[in-house]
Amino acid sequence: MRLRVAWKEYKFVVPTGKSNKVSDLFKEIANKFAAYSTEEFIVSELKTVDGFVISPHYLVEDALLENDVLLVVDFESWKNEQFKLCTKSFALFALENFEDDNKLRVNVGLNTLNKLYVSIGLYNKLYRLELFDSADLKAFHKEGEHPITHWEDGKGNAAKVFFVVSGGVVTQVKTEISTVSSPKPLIQTIGIKLNGTKIEAGEIKVIQEAYEPYNSDSTVAVPDEVREGKSYQDYDQYDYYTTDGGNGSDASHHAVVTGPSDIRFEQIDITRSEMSNYPTNNGGFMNSFFTDFQITNNNSDRVTLSKITAEYQDKQGNWVPFTNALFGNKRSNQFNDYSWRTDNILIPLESRDTIKLSTNTRIEIKGKNSERLQRSHQSLPNELHIKIHIHDDKQNVTTIPILYKNKTEDPVTMTLKTRQARVDKPIIFFQTVDNLETNIRGWAQLVSDKSDGKNIFNFSTICSNSSHYISQSALHSFVYDAKKANEKRFRIKNYCTSNSDFQLEVFANVNFETSKVDSLCFELSDKEGTAKSVKYFPIKKLTE
Repeated sequence: MRLRVAWKEYKFVVPTGKSNKVSDLFKEIANKFAAYSTEEFIVSELKTVDGFVISPHYLVEDALLENDVLLVVDFESWKNEQFKLCTKSFALFALENFEDDNKLRVNVGLNTLNKLYVSIGLYNKLYRLELFDSADLKAFHKEGEHPITHWEDGKGNAAKVFFVVSGGVVTQVKTEISTVSSPKPLIQTIGIKLNGTKIEAGEIKVIQEAYEPYNSDSTVAVPDEVREGKSYQDYDQYDYYTTDGGNGSDASHHAVVTGPSDIRFEQIDITRSEMSNYPTNNGGFMNSFFTDFQITNNNSDRVTLSKITAEYQDKQGNWVPFTNALFGNKRSNQFNDYSWRTDNILIPLESRDTIKLSTNTRIEIKGKNSERLQRSHQSLPNELHIKIHIHDDKQNVTTIPILYKNKTEDPVTMTLKTRQARVDKPIIFFQTVDNLETNIRGWAQLVSDKSDGKNIFNFSTICSNSSHYISQSALHSFVYDAKKANEKRFRIKNYCTSNSDFQLEVFANVNFETSKVDSLCFELSDKEGTAKSVKYFPIKKLTE
């Protein structure tokens, strides 16, 4: 049989056998016109000159006549309009391609014209689209599997779709998807039911997984945690989020002193401390001690307070001058909300006057402090004895003894207990390292969580503002990358991070025989490497 075929300005006479399927004719026509197309040439539709569409599922002799004139609609022209109509998805089967960081997808569903559609593509690229109405489906009656569409790129990425016929009717759509990174094809099916002309979806089944599922806890024994360097004590009885272990004194330590000029100084609150996280010009930071006083002039004359100095007793028992001392006023009832005067201020007190005044005695500590703490530095005695000297215009000095006390010897830092109290999902891995130079605790954690209904491990660390969802797919990608690099201990580059205080290296320990990650290894250290923790996490079950 000879047919006359036209596409754009190109025209050919195409011979074909009467007993051939029209779908075979599609391929013959595509071969004829391929040389005239810049894209892969696919015949998506054949029409008669008067607009009738020829179904690819019939025999040639049942659908065409000798010397019929046929118009070719190519895939690139046809797909965009047709795919807009494919609005109802029965199933989306997708398989990761870790080499190209994408997913090869097969979508099965129903378009607005009640036709079954089967598409192959990426998220933003359509490679194949096939449409079947109820009459097309009824044309498949031979038992077994019938290929209906296929795509491959020659690099190891491919998708095949079949109709499965049982009892003379199409009962399933079967898909086989392979990518260059998958050890095996992903094979899945979805049931199809014909109810008159209506096409309905049935059960979805997984016949074969492409990657090994994480359906049980890892049984591989991992080493115990190895720690180097010094650490702060853990204080589970205190909440890291509400205290750092400072301000441990009480009203019994309040000072009441009347000086030689008959000025009475009464301490009205505990002395509070603050370690600033702002650097000074000398490369250090300030440790400040704030004390609130009620001051009364019992002298019959006016007295002017003219100067403040202070000293403290160090761990060796020596009295050492503070770096500086300031007068100021409290601005609100909030802790440490003051207005300090850095100029040479004079404070006049008329006879019988009573005022409230605050003092700020400051020690410059060498080094860096990364976290603002309301406590004294560990280089100072935990019970710090202070002498504040108030000078006046009568050339007298009033000395006020002050006691500052921390509640804890070390800063109160985050522990698993206090962290878990703030996280609503189970913490299944927790690791810490302390930077004693910058007074801060570093941490890394894994939380058991869900994303899109699937179990994941949510990974976060002090070293980064970002978190990572560790899913089965992520573990599969580690295996692929590890095999590609031939490294059983594979460094996960995107998880390795650092900040000004800490650095974290994360590794996947991969079993090449099982194609699975047995464990993750976290190496957390301070920036100098003096304190370090190496801790393992055996992979837990992720399937339902």
